[in-house]
Amino acid sequence: MHLNRSTRLADTHLLLRRLAVGSFFFLALVSLGQEPRLPLKPPDRSSPRAALKTFFDSGDAVGSFVANEYLPAPSRAKSHQLLLLSEKALYSLDMSEIPMAARVKKGRAAAAALYETLSRVQLPSFDEIPSAAQVNQLSGTNAMHWTIPNTEIVLLRTSSGDYLFSPQTVARAGEFYERVCRLPCTRAMPFKDVHEMMGNSGGWLIPYSWIKAMPQCFLSPLANDPLWKWMGLVLVLGLFVLLLRWVIRLSHWGSPERPFLRALAHVALPIYFILSVPVVEYLALVQINLRGSNGSAIGIAATAIIYFSGAWLAWRAALVVAEAIISSPRIAPEGVDAHLIRLCTRLLGLVAWAWLLVIGADRVGIPAYGVVAGLGVGGLAIALAAQSTIENLIGGLSLFADKPVRVGDLCRCGTDEGTVEAIGLRSTRIRGLDRTLTTIPNAALSKMAIANLAERDRILIQTVIGVRYETRPEQLRFLLVKILELLVSHPRIQADTARARLIGFGVSSLDIEVFAYVLTRDRLEFLAVRQDILLRIMDIVEASGTSFAFPSQTLYFSKDSGLDTVKSDGAEAQVRQWRQEGHQVLSRALPEATPLNL
Repeated sequence: MHLNRSTRLADTHLLLRRLAVGSFFFLALVSLGQEPRLPLKPPDRSSPRAALKTFFDSGDAVGSFVANEYLPAPSRAKSHQLLLLSEKALYSLDMSEIPMAARVKKGRAAAAALYETLSRVQLPSFDEIPSAAQVNQLSGTNAMHWTIPNTEIVLLRTSSGDYLFSPQTVARAGEFYERVCRLPCTRAMPFKDVHEMMGNSGGWLIPYSWIKAMPQCFLSPLANDPLWKWMGLVLVLGLFVLLLRWVIRLSHWGSPERPFLRALAHVALPIYFILSVPVVEYLALVQINLRGSNGSAIGIAATAIIYFSGAWLAWRAALVVAEAIISSPRIAPEGVDAHLIRLCTRLLGLVAWAWLLVIGADRVGIPAYGVVAGLGVGGLAIALAAQSTIENLIGGLSLFADKPVRVGDLCRCGTDEGTVEAIGLRSTRIRGLDRTLTTIPNAALSKMAIANLAERDRILIQTVIGVRYETRPEQLRFLLVKILELLVSHPRIQADTARARLIGFGVSSLDIEVFAYVLTRDRLEFLAVRQDILLRIMDIVEASGTSFAFPSQTLYFSKDSGLDTVKSDGAEAQVRQWRQEGHQVLSRALPEATPLNL
């Protein structure tokens, strides 16, 4: 019995093997008799005949899916599948003259209008439409386009060899449909009035059954779209504006004392536009399903706002990055380093701003080369008008490169002396010793001789004191020694540089120069040390028995005795003798008294 059971199992395995092999050969034979499925094979548009067949096949597929799958039970997945099916029809159109932002909306409307139009006109039989072999036999302009007989619908051959509906045909598709919309269909269609259904229906969130149940007044057309669609658009825009008011309040947060938070709040508006405008566009174009020129206008406006907001965000984000770097305690907020960081980040933001504007302009149909040329001409005009500003900007960059002064430094610029409060891109502000604020353009400041008093390692005392002419030489020697001893012994004076010297005979005084370096960088401490030195010098002058000289004149009254004739005759005789002897000193003192002149 066990043997019989084993035999039955073996027979069963053998039977299953034979069924599997037989099934394999059966499927192979069946597949040989069928056309293989090639999902990645591109649609055939190599001739007008193939292009029309591809267009009709894609339109029939969309109509069949709408009638059997989408309308009975719309969903997000079915909406996505419907969009994929309609792409073949879109690829049959030459949309090169339509802005990229409006191609999807205008393309779908044009494809539906052309599908309805071609299904209502009398087309030639497919045998009469040129095939690929017939097209290859043609030459010149005859092979570049083909016009459907008795129509203005043109199939144009592109550089890739495919035949597409010409841009003029795409632009006039709605006009063609209006001419034939009341004619009966000339071919079998899985779903009639696709164009009308697309005009009245919404997205997958708004089932077609809801729209058909609306009052007739809501379905009445207003600017080529039903009234209910405009009502839905107003509702969406109202919610957008309501949120916008809150974001505007948010953007005003921050204060000048907290520049980073203030810069961060300023990016709220562009971020809001970048996030909210695509949502509004999706609701208006996909769910509300505004069509034709209305949908194209919204698509173009949304694209323009998004790219403009992106450029705006790039500009604002540059300032956020700059303030984040400047918030470091090592960088002074009003210093030249901080201003240079702001300048560099703003230049990068400006480049990103211009790049996004050029791309956005190209998306909405403005030629990019024209935008770039316009920016170049505008930049040249601005550069000529703002020549002084640019000169100040370059001067600010030179101040950053050389760094002659920093914020907080005491400096002397020409006749102005004070503390640097801010170094900007255009000008520098200096607080004078009298507390006045002087603003100097960087172009002028970069050409001045700037003395940075804060960088001194020591401060010089150099003054001249005058004593009376009645002071005797020994008194002068006493003064010089005592003043020098004072300087050398002072704890805040650099001893090896101190000196006191008689430097000349003034108009009313004997002039003594006092020269010494005070070992300090603090101006207030220097003033105190200099005061101490001068007071001690006054004591030394008084102790020497002389006094300081005042500007004065001494008048002597006496009787004029005339010239001494004896001494005069003796001097003249001496000079005559020197001339006869050719005296060397005489020839140097009086060159005209050389022997040649004698």
